[in-house]
Amino acid sequence: MPASYRSENKKILTQELQGVPRSSPPFDRDLAAKIGKCIAVRRSLCRLSKQQLGARLGIDSANVEAYEQGEKRMSCQLLLETAKQLKATPRFFFQ
Repeated sequence: MPASYRSENKKILTQELQGVPRSSPPFDRDLAAKIGKCIAVRRSLCRLSKQQLGARLGIDSANVEAYEQGEKRMSCQLLLETAKQLKATPRFFFQ
């Protein structure tokens, strides 16, 4: 591939990427806290400790605590696995 062709492609890609946001959306602490509270309620209904839930999810209890307090944002994949482990639908966390 000639250098001029690569240079032209690079220029086009640079122009296309200029309008693309470079960071994730802002962290909505209220939503994270609401989801975390639902996780805590459901976890207690299932009679699981933070350590037990963390072991099932492959995370430590400090992370479970951070998610329940709304200090950290859960990935979609982790939220789905949490719902599965707590025998709930993902919708439960948004009601």
